[in-house]
Amino acid sequence: MPFHDAGLPRTRALTAGLALAATALLAGCGAAGTASDPDPSPSASVSSASAIAELDAAIAGIDAAVYAYGVIGANLRGSDQRQAKSAIATLERQRAAFALATGGVVDEAAVAYELPGPVPDAAAARALAELIEMKLIPYFDAVAAADQGPAGSVAASASAKAAARAQHWAGSAPAGNRATPAPSAS
Repeated sequence: MPFHDAGLPRTRALTAGLALAATALLAGCGAAGTASDPDPSPSASVSSASAIAELDAAIAGIDAAVYAYGVIGANLRGSDQRQAKSAIATLERQRAAFALATGGVVDEAAVAYELPGPVPDAAAARALAELIEMKLIPYFDAVAAADQGPAGSVAASASAKAAARAQHWAGSAPAGNRATPAPSAS
């Protein structure tokens, strides 16, 4: 899996250097990733090995993103902190839908993940949130391409929501503190 650290097999890295590491959503800051989002629940599991592999990678990315959002939320206040909590809830629903699509057989999340750098303040937290959302999009797109069923629909929606969250975080960060996503390899 692209997240495993060679030294610690259950630790996944969330670094800019690992282009596919993990992870963000709407410019409207509330239109997506809110408690009013429907709970995605694919009714059938996917069967192709390719789709399952893409789902596993997306789940690993979501796990890393949820961890990062815990760090991010600790450095934010007010509406930004609520947005981070909302992103966690949305990502957890998406993870549950993807796990259901794999038949419920998924690796458990790592205890900790390596962040790309320190997150000492709100500006760094917003930049990290933008980065993780940008890194989640290729995972969701890969699932959508590999599965034309319910899991693919959830993934397409997840990709759009991640793009919207990334745009929100980019718009809320001072210009000098915006994350520049690394090119992703598919």
